[in-house]
Amino acid sequence: MTVYLRLLGAPRVEDGGVSEAVRPRGRKSWAVIARTALSSRAPTRSELAQEIVGDADDPAGSLRWVLADVRRVLQDPTVLRGDPVQLSRDAVHLDVWQLADDTLEPDRIGGLLLDGVEPRDCPEFSAWLAIERAHWARRSGEALRRRALQALSVGDAQRAVDVAARGASLDLFDDAAQELYLRALVEHGECTRAAEHLRRCGTTYRQQGLEIPRTLVAAARGRSAGPPSGVDAGLSARSLLRAGTAALAAGAVDGGVETLRRAVQDAGRSDDRGLQARTAGALGAALVHAVRGCDGEGAVLLHRAVVLAREMADSAVAGQALRELAFVDIQAGRHDSARRAIVEARREMGAASPAGGDPAERGDLLAGVLGLEGMNLADQGRHEDAADMLTESVQLASRAGAQRQRAWSLGLLARSLLMLEQIAAARDAAQASVDGVHLTRWNAFLPFPQTVLSECRAAEGHWDEAAYGAAEAFALAVELGDPCWEGAARRAMSLVAQHDGEYDRAWEWMLDARSRCDRVTDRYVWISCYVGAAQLQLAHGREPALGDELAARLHTDAQAADLPEFQAWALLHQAASGDPAALRTARLLAASVDTPSLQAALRAVDTSVAAREQ
Repeated sequence: MTVYLRLLGAPRVEDGGVSEAVRPRGRKSWAVIARTALSSRAPTRSELAQEIVGDADDPAGSLRWVLADVRRVLQDPTVLRGDPVQLSRDAVHLDVWQLADDTLEPDRIGGLLLDGVEPRDCPEFSAWLAIERAHWARRSGEALRRRALQALSVGDAQRAVDVAARGASLDLFDDAAQELYLRALVEHGECTRAAEHLRRCGTTYRQQGLEIPRTLVAAARGRSAGPPSGVDAGLSARSLLRAGTAALAAGAVDGGVETLRRAVQDAGRSDDRGLQARTAGALGAALVHAVRGCDGEGAVLLHRAVVLAREMADSAVAGQALRELAFVDIQAGRHDSARRAIVEARREMGAASPAGGDPAERGDLLAGVLGLEGMNLADQGRHEDAADMLTESVQLASRAGAQRQRAWSLGLLARSLLMLEQIAAARDAAQASVDGVHLTRWNAFLPFPQTVLSECRAAEGHWDEAAYGAAEAFALAVELGDPCWEGAARRAMSLVAQHDGEYDRAWEWMLDARSRCDRVTDRYVWISCYVGAAQLQLAHGREPALGDELAARLHTDAQAADLPEFQAWALLHQAASGDPAALRTARLLAASVDTPSLQAALRAVDTSVAAREQ
């Protein structure tokens, strides 16, 4: 009989046939179970002994006792043998493994990993556990969000309410979770309950000195369907879909979005499920890319488009909707959900490529998916892998004649090369991206590669060019009203001001950069933290008293968005101030990040700490 263990929440054995006599005898047995089951690399016996029983007179002997206790619980004398030590899936059922496989029931999702298990005098294990707790908390929230969206997409509003309620309860300040719960309530017809939850959210936010996000207010109100147009619903929806798409292409965002809303309504009155999929996908994509603060509504529509398209075996529409969902999740820092959407999009594109299909269209779609995969890797600090993926995306887009996709992937490639300090290659990629944007007249994206190019010029010592490029990018971003591009460009302007010795102006512009990129709830979290890290570094010379506060904020934001690079930067500040626990955690996080500047900073702090201890 295979034993079932719960690690989320207070750890416990849940198999009905297991008595109290065969439960773990201590917290260190639970620690060994988690460490050997969840580590990407199996720990050696010496590592386990040092981390978990290092305070014992005989660490090796104490570890043997703990391992024997775990074997007793699992009722299997063959497990956890050898060196290194790893717990296999054949030996035990774990709720965290089910969560990773997306098979854990919603009512079991949530709870702090190993809640209440705090082994004393185990600093290395405590650092590892802190990272794992944050990781599994994020995955719990993402899993509940996916389940609620899936329920909404198939019209099961009651299940969506139940699942979204659990997600909202995990973090009262998770704007996306609260918004989704409100949307589920409205969809289920519980507008009074939605209004009450909105009131409670407002009270909770105000107690922390925060304003309630407008996205929550809009979600609680919902939208009422307009009257029938009086003509055939299918014909009307097709006409409105064409008109709305054309309006968006011409830059008429408000008119285009409202036209697509009417297209979705009319398609819903028809029996054409394929048309319903196309209109939902078009409106969902428009809300995600063209309207600020509407990613939540857009995600609901995109999930619906996937379900409808799959019913009609329209893999192209399903793949495109999944691609948009991946983009939404990456921007929000939901990297596991993004990875899943990317895998599904690839699968759909494989099904959408029978003999005779349009190879250029498929190449464009695949280049887009590879680009998003590279973006997802880069945001998690894996810039070398990201650069490889983005280079492939650029090549595919070039062969397919997809100029906008090529420009987009080049811009993201330039960012990763810049972070890797491959300045000349980054400059060339950024310039090629700018050229491609000009060629396609895609001004909405232009400020991003312009900003990256400005930073490359600064790194090469061409400060006048850097100043001009950053100012030009900022002016266009303001004209576009894009908070993320405004923040990124303003950050670059601040760096130029620092170089020029204008520290007051540099500080003012950095504050403005943070304010601009954080003024919407569905901001690109990587850019927000990129600005936050620069602000923390600037504070060392300008406002040192603010350093601890800024580091804590950066760590909180980066941890919530699964951005190990920026978590490590925040922790290094705390470590430099004398916090040994922060240094241990920073080392673990930095191990997965290949940014040279972070590795150099880690070495510097290590050297400084070692000198102080001598």
